[in-house]
Amino acid sequence: MKVKRSRVPRTMKSVLAALLLPVAACGGANTASGVESGGSGTPKRGGTLIYAMNVDVRTLDPVICSIQGWERCQPIYGTLLNYNHERQRFEPGMAESFESSDGKEWTLKLREGVKFTDGTPFDAEAVAFNWDRVRDPKNLSPAADIVADLKWEVVDPLTLKVTSKKPNFQLPWALHQGLSMIGSPTAIKSKGADFGNEPVGAGPFVLKEWTRNTQLVYERNPGYWDQPRPYADRYVIKVIPADDQRLNALRTGEINMMWTLVTSYVQKAEKEGFVKHELPLVGGTGLQMNMRDEHLKDPRLRLAIAKLLNPEQINAAVYPGDTAPDAFFYPGPYRDDSYGKYPERDVPGAQRLIDEYLAEIGKDSLTLRFTTYAGIPLLEQVAQLMQAQLQEAKGLKVELVPVDSVTLSRDIAARNYQMVMGAALIQQHDGIYKFFHSKGSQNSTGYANPKVDEALERTRTSDDPEEVRKAYQVVNGEISKDGPLRIWRYQAGRIMTPKYIKGIEITFMAATPIEKVWIDK
Repeated sequence: MKVKRSRVPRTMKSVLAALLLPVAACGGANTASGVESGGSGTPKRGGTLIYAMNVDVRTLDPVICSIQGWERCQPIYGTLLNYNHERQRFEPGMAESFESSDGKEWTLKLREGVKFTDGTPFDAEAVAFNWDRVRDPKNLSPAADIVADLKWEVVDPLTLKVTSKKPNFQLPWALHQGLSMIGSPTAIKSKGADFGNEPVGAGPFVLKEWTRNTQLVYERNPGYWDQPRPYADRYVIKVIPADDQRLNALRTGEINMMWTLVTSYVQKAEKEGFVKHELPLVGGTGLQMNMRDEHLKDPRLRLAIAKLLNPEQINAAVYPGDTAPDAFFYPGPYRDDSYGKYPERDVPGAQRLIDEYLAEIGKDSLTLRFTTYAGIPLLEQVAQLMQAQLQEAKGLKVELVPVDSVTLSRDIAARNYQMVMGAALIQQHDGIYKFFHSKGSQNSTGYANPKVDEALERTRTSDDPEEVRKAYQVVNGEISKDGPLRIWRYQAGRIMTPKYIKGIEITFMAATPIEKVWIDK
């Protein structure tokens, strides 16, 4: 079989037509005996990696955490495909290859001899079983939209035939994210609802302990297929909500990997000799509106809110050094501002819109609930600033509703909010589909725009890079004008480490394939 090499640039200047991936055909691919990205030298085994993040996740079931909690679940399950941002291409993971010549008919080849940690074979039947769970509506998988247009058939123990209803040249991303993580069918059946707390995979690590909202502890999987990886003996993810607390923990050696989205803390850490590992992200965190709410479905009220928000003030106070966005996408080839951008701040204009709306509904004032994070100081400060900015308009009141991160995530998924501190943070533009397509699995705003739907479909069915680029320009313009999510800054996923931490390759938000990371001391 001829294997075609595939490269996927960060800006998506070219679109994947076929995915190669046997290791021997991935010229220059990382190997256990070679040099890992993010550090030079020969990897060493041993030691404990301790990574601090700001929030916990609600489950380690792969039907959920392959998207919502990728960094917690990748150590347990691995991913079918890896994506190398430096080389801009997909590479083998738990699978050996995923190939297609037309974007509709795909062949997935698995590795021979791989087993889950309970002894169950990691085979085509296991993959099909897991993907069937994604399709099952009772599991509420955020990857459900991916499988809606797919069929799969087990050809032999190591081969699946995957068929898409229409060409989808972006499908390999699903095997790195939404469909990427495979749990043991035996354990899933025996544990039932407890599987999300007691997961069993075939990845580089095994979960040993999970103290909610405190830490997860993993230990090396001695039967992992890609020996001598993982290099670390243990891996710990700590929940430390505040950036200053995480930085102090990095300074004292309590942790050796720190997650942050805040530029000022990155600058502080760099001045003190720590190393920055960074991946620019598409989208950001901002004020998200429920467009099916009885009030916020009115475009005048949404426009008024957009005109009242002041991202420059937020960044100056909370995120100094960051630039306020003037459209949803960061500047680049996927933007053409003639299609639309964020409205400029205009308090008098917002007041006129609010007065018009209040007169129409026969009220003197309107109170909107704004669900926000509790216990995360920077985000609490942002929420208070947004509240004050919106209340500059007479007749508009904002009630802050602080909740923990798990409750906030559930409220967003259930669309149980009016306004919420939401996010659409993704590593590549195809992820926009699930947030803003009217049938997207994570479309928690209720957003529905036929122009956006049509353009997003074109980004998947077309193999013409210019057509894809223009389609994304339409998407950016419409989302920026309609305002389902008004972000206040462009963001990048960042991991800060001491110099002795090697092998970091940020690949998903602010996560790294942890089996490749090693300690050089």
